[in-house]
Amino acid sequence: MKIGYYMFVLADKVVEKVPIGITRAVAHAGGTTYYYLFGAKRRLVQRNMRRALGSEASEAEVRRTARSVCRYYADYWVDIFWLPTKSREYVLERFGKVGEEPLERAVNSGKGTLIVLPHFGSWEAGAVYLSSLGKFAAVAEVLKPPELFDMFCRLRKGVGIDIFPYDHKPDTRDRMVEALKENTILALLCDRDLKGKGIEVEFFGERTTLPPGPAALAMRSGSPIVCVNVRNVEGGWVGHATQPIWVESPADEEGRQEVVARTMQEVAHRLEELIREDPAQWHMMMPAWPSDRQASGTPAKD
Repeated sequence: MKIGYYMFVLADKVVEKVPIGITRAVAHAGGTTYYYLFGAKRRLVQRNMRRALGSEASEAEVRRTARSVCRYYADYWVDIFWLPTKSREYVLERFGKVGEEPLERAVNSGKGTLIVLPHFGSWEAGAVYLSSLGKFAAVAEVLKPPELFDMFCRLRKGVGIDIFPYDHKPDTRDRMVEALKENTILALLCDRDLKGKGIEVEFFGERTTLPPGPAALAMRSGSPIVCVNVRNVEGGWVGHATQPIWVESPADEEGRQEVVARTMQEVAHRLEELIREDPAQWHMMMPAWPSDRQASGTPAKD
């Protein structure tokens, strides 16, 4: 665990000193090597590309897109370390926007906003834009060792992100709800269910589960859900926001469960649309369907 931490410390120092073009070239070579070196990950990414590209895609297209996934994944890691070294103005000048009007209306409603994303592109660039609209926070998986998690919190603080740990504690969820009621913009990654015990949905034509957090938080806070992606493009990034989802809050438990299920299915559909804009930028590197876990022998996390 400590070795991984020191590798990230080294990466942080290298990205700060080395020209970004050289850094990206080296990272892309590393991503391609990763693709060929780790067969289980390669097969997982290829399965995801078959889903995202659709049944008409040839196997050659699937393999070519899967290789690109690993290069875009390398860009994501580079941007984690590189973006905190750049000014907000630098990033915003290179950040294009699609659908920003309804997103900004949701933010200006004063009810907080839940931003729901897939593991796609370099979403930290989108965080720079969102943090320019108001107070911004994100939910992040707790990493080990603690020094690594602290490092990522520091890096993300550098692009305007406060972090809520994804620790399943009731008081953490309560703090998220309070933050939303105070008009915070809160981002959650939501295209995989680490525990495998979430809400059942159809996602890319196959049944799986997604975490209920966005719907549950929206119901408790009254905040709208906005699904977004952030694509890497030549010379910068483009963020695409879909129309807000406003979630009702029934008084009875059965009604609430129905709303959560319906809302998460709508979230799944919107994430599909966003991912299909450029499947190569969808760096889903963990099993996200029961069939993936069965194929890899990976159980859902408890």
